[in-house]
Amino acid sequence: MAVVGPAMGYVIGGQMLTIYTDFLSVDSDALGVTPVSSVWIGAWWIGFILSAILCLIVAIPLMAFPHELPGAAEIRASKVSEAHEGAASKSAAFSALHELPRAAAALLRNPTFLFLNLAGATEGMLISGFAAFLPKLIENQFAVNASEAALLLGVITVPAGGGGTFLGGWLVKRWQLACAGIIKLCVAATVVAAAFTFGFILTCDDYPFAGVTVMYNSPSVPGADSLTAMCNTDCSCINAPYSPVCGADGNVYYSACHAGCTRQTLAGAAQLFHQCSCVLTKENMTLPTYELEGEANSTISYEAINSICSTDCPLLWVFVCMSFGVMLFTFLATMPALSATLRCVREDQRSFALGIQWIKVRLLGTIPAPLLFGYLIDLSCSLWSTSCNKTGACLQYDNINMSRYMLGIALVGKLCSLLFFFLAWWFYRPPGSKNGNAVVPSVDLVVCAEKTNGNVTNVANGTLERGSNGYCNAALECSDHL
Repeated sequence: MAVVGPAMGYVIGGQMLTIYTDFLSVDSDALGVTPVSSVWIGAWWIGFILSAILCLIVAIPLMAFPHELPGAAEIRASKVSEAHEGAASKSAAFSALHELPRAAAALLRNPTFLFLNLAGATEGMLISGFAAFLPKLIENQFAVNASEAALLLGVITVPAGGGGTFLGGWLVKRWQLACAGIIKLCVAATVVAAAFTFGFILTCDDYPFAGVTVMYNSPSVPGADSLTAMCNTDCSCINAPYSPVCGADGNVYYSACHAGCTRQTLAGAAQLFHQCSCVLTKENMTLPTYELEGEANSTISYEAINSICSTDCPLLWVFVCMSFGVMLFTFLATMPALSATLRCVREDQRSFALGIQWIKVRLLGTIPAPLLFGYLIDLSCSLWSTSCNKTGACLQYDNINMSRYMLGIALVGKLCSLLFFFLAWWFYRPPGSKNGNAVVPSVDLVVCAEKTNGNVTNVANGTLERGSNGYCNAALECSDHL
């Protein structure tokens, strides 16, 4: 469900972005903006209201659950401890507030637990960062609008995230992996995910943005900025707001004013511009047309329109497939990593261990992730907005630099996770052994405690003593491992 929720958020949130943010008080048609316009702002706030309502509804039945479900004590008593063998495993869990520092220090002396936490932090950083900025990457690289980018990401997150989570748990159960074997599975999944991150090297050509990535079809003006050319000097565009238009020549212009357009036609929410001196049209070239809604066979030709230009870049679905692979194998390691974290500490330390782990994941991963990703995204900006001599938002990104920065942070993050998972396996020592046991012993060789009327007896200090019934079928009568 932790995967389905964000995926549904992308899908539903993408549809909310097709609604204008001030739809309650403003008619977007009157403003002349559409969902494909670069200046369109969707109703991002609706999702927060819906989420708050759903959280309140779910919280009510959760309050009715007991402190502990029936049969939990018997299940705990029947489990074999796989906690890391060391000084930390001999320390008692804290029972008073003043013992908390000692209990935390004992967990931090567990190297397997420590490295699994660091691996979780790097994975959390990548998941949080790409969850926030991957739609922007798709939007700029492949010339799709914001709602389509969010919808596309949500569609691939459901099968990749859900399938990876399910597959990871199923492999642990199918192969009967013990703690060391689970960590090896995490290492293998991280290696494959790191290979798929090279999909971020795929990039499309930059928008042909007049004055930014391509030159105007007109001589430049000495001493003026790059957005000013001889074809638009008479328009006085210095104070024109950012409202990009797509010209019939395939170039994007900062505004209709910068395209040198002198006449405008409204066709619903679309704005069609004519007599654009900066838009170079070849001889015998047929101008694009816009079909009027509600009027059959009625079209208007134009030289510029207030929408993004289409692209013929064929790499979108290749990038989607590579992103699917990264998500699949990233989420494949999440459940095994959680299981390994719980197994490498003692039963009475697990609740506190999870709290410590999530503090590390938040402080080292998910909290700084948007700052780091945002900084790298800003480094790839090629055109900034300015207001009152202050730099505002980025208006145009360099696709090559953006893809390289995203590849770098994804690859470095995956290599760090790989290193931390490997060190967690390397330092792990199972109880009473000097080397790791990757697979649970064969079912017919597992020793169970004697059972009387369904209850386990002869359990002491978290270990099982051999009962009078000797060996038993672990799959049917005893649950020795989590």
